[in-house]
Amino acid sequence: MEDLQQIMERTTRTDPMNNTMEILQGVRLLNPFSAFDGVVDVAIEEDSVKWIREASGEPSGLWLFPGLIDMHVHLRTPGYEEAETLETGLRAAVAGGVTRVGMMPNTSPVLDTAELVLAVRTKGNSLGLAEIEPIPCVTVGRAGETCTDLEDFADSGISCFSDDGSPVESNKALQEALRRVSLFNGVVIEHPEVTSMAAGGAVNQGRASTETGVKGIAESAEYLDVKRCVDILRDSESEARLHLTHLSSPESVQLAYDAACEGLNVTCDVTPHHLSLNEEAVITLGATAKMNPPLRSEKSRKALVNMVSRGMVTAIASDHAPHSKAAKEMPLATAAFGITGLETLLSLTLDVLGREGGMSPLDIIRLLTTAPAAILNIPSPEIASGKKLNMVLFDPEEKWVYSSSYSRSSNSPFFGEVLTGRVLRVWFPEELYREGEFV
Repeated sequence: MEDLQQIMERTTRTDPMNNTMEILQGVRLLNPFSAFDGVVDVAIEEDSVKWIREASGEPSGLWLFPGLIDMHVHLRTPGYEEAETLETGLRAAVAGGVTRVGMMPNTSPVLDTAELVLAVRTKGNSLGLAEIEPIPCVTVGRAGETCTDLEDFADSGISCFSDDGSPVESNKALQEALRRVSLFNGVVIEHPEVTSMAAGGAVNQGRASTETGVKGIAESAEYLDVKRCVDILRDSESEARLHLTHLSSPESVQLAYDAACEGLNVTCDVTPHHLSLNEEAVITLGATAKMNPPLRSEKSRKALVNMVSRGMVTAIASDHAPHSKAAKEMPLATAAFGITGLETLLSLTLDVLGREGGMSPLDIIRLLTTAPAAILNIPSPEIASGKKLNMVLFDPEEKWVYSSSYSRSSNSPFFGEVLTGRVLRVWFPEELYREGEFV
């Protein structure tokens, strides 16, 4: 069997007439923007695509696709730099093939003013790694009651808002936020949870709560908030956009899908860990697999996979949630919620949706590129002649052990596991990453 170095030598070469131009030979180009899936040669020069032509030789077995967009990422800055810094988080993103991240606002202080958000975005984007798409608070202090200055954010080119970690508790505030964002095609991203039902819970209500002896969180704590939000949107009679994030309950997905079929602007995402794992993981691994919403039953997990494969889920997002070692080594009931996910996003998603969902690679990559771009209201990434480089070279067959991380934290139930499919190179717009190292 060829090793990685042999594959790379066979796949890439420089043009003898132009030693600044590199040709990627026989790569499978997966380009959701144009719905293209085929084997081609791609020439790149400096920071742009020179040309794309029919492959001149045999397929290399490697895939080429646009840089991924992970629309739900916690970078923990400011305030929680012991868990993640902008640089460590964005390096983890690039290593996972992600070139744009939606940065959630539950920091300290929270991201509820344009001045603070712009400062964080400027600092992060100056690093020359993945690009930050800020998602500031819907309400002041993430308290769920009084809307932030949404229009001030919009004037700065920011149109996505969330109180993630908490729902927008006040019906009045949610209704007002939806009305106001509809005026500039913004979106409210809701963390669906009835907090009075979930309070004190740590695992799924069911087998996990019974076997661990820890209070459970029922699926109804999620889908009843989904219903509330959809009802408020419907009653507003507006064109506002509502996105429901990290859904774990099939009933939640069904409610979101039915609302979209009704004509409401409702979208949703699920995470790779809710597709790949069930509540057995938290029973076995404890706080390492503790997340909010919690891992559900195997029946619910299988239903989620089926719903994604049927086109009922709009996007996939990692909900990358790094924590310090101390925060995860506490008892299960009190340990922090969340796992890291940027570096495993692609391998896990391709595996579970391909193997169990029967989805094509192009359709899976769409859930990680053009779909989140549409939700975040940013240009869709594409690979085309004359375009700036924003692309990932990927080996779908390589097996690798997730044993180290560019993130500052390693709180993942997949740490130490053998995964299939690995990012080889990333360009954005010049080459940033090659074979495990930053260029």
